[in-house]
Amino acid sequence: MQSILERIEFDFLFSELRKKGAKKIGVQLPDGLKHKSKEIVRRIEERGYEVIVSGSSSFGACDVDLQLKEEVDALVHLAHTPIFETDEVIYVPYFYDYSFENIEQYLDEIEEREIALAGTAQYAWKFDEFKIFLENKGFNVFLGEPKGRVKLKGQILGCNFSVLRDTNLKGSYSTLFIGDGLFHPKGVAMYTERKVYQYSPLNDEFRIIDEEEIEMFRKERYIQISKAINNLRDGVGIIVSSKLGQKRLELAERIRLEIINKGYYADVLFFDEISPEKIMNFSYGVYVNTACPRITYEDFTRYSKPIISPTEIRMILGKINFERLVLDELR
Repeated sequence: MQSILERIEFDFLFSELRKKGAKKIGVQLPDGLKHKSKEIVRRIEERGYEVIVSGSSSFGACDVDLQLKEEVDALVHLAHTPIFETDEVIYVPYFYDYSFENIEQYLDEIEEREIALAGTAQYAWKFDEFKIFLENKGFNVFLGEPKGRVKLKGQILGCNFSVLRDTNLKGSYSTLFIGDGLFHPKGVAMYTERKVYQYSPLNDEFRIIDEEEIEMFRKERYIQISKAINNLRDGVGIIVSSKLGQKRLELAERIRLEIINKGYYADVLFFDEISPEKIMNFSYGVYVNTACPRITYEDFTRYSKPIISPTEIRMILGKINFERLVLDELR
């Protein structure tokens, strides 16, 4: 198995730093890599650069440390593909090289012969080759083209499932998701309303997300919506993030007007970082999250008041059909 440092494209990083003539470098790491900051920084300092490490969160390419960016010649944002281009930020790939043979032992558990291939960036870089491997095993494989903030074929973001948005995906098909954790594959299952097979190369684990789990997710969301309906009279706080790739202030302002037009009170709340501790300082009965959808769908249990999506508040207000739950996406 590759070591963590071997998965970082240092040659690409140093090439970009030379092009920019940078000397003072900021390094922003996702939480899962912060424990390796000393080794990563040492590798950069050996080339003569001065390094400052960001202590801020880094949940994705949308989560850029803008304050540190102002203090350095270049900000190195590690392990995420870019969703927008900016001269001062260098996005450094973190690709995991995995063997298709390890997955082969689980292929008999996939009932459908038509599958869509999807996964996170550290695995999606190898999907062209993986598609050929699966087709040689008798599968008809759909691999969606990247668009907008998605940079790789078949790549899924926590806020974007556009590679699976294709009218040709009809009939008996499922999704084979390559990645770790449950947030992304559950999102895929909700988005496609089809079975998802998940394989984690990192842990060599295979699991199936079926209709039962999808239905459990739906119930969780409708419980939140029901709580929100009961709390509307206490006012609505509409959460906006200042993060470059999450900020949807115009959407929040439109939602506020729609809520007010229905006779309820609403305010727009602007945050640099969103947490239960910061939210609990306010007294609104309902919170509409226009920032990272992960807050709505995965972190909602950490909040004492209902957290719902822009789509869900519009369902409550009668703007969208109440029967079909649609996931929030940042496109």
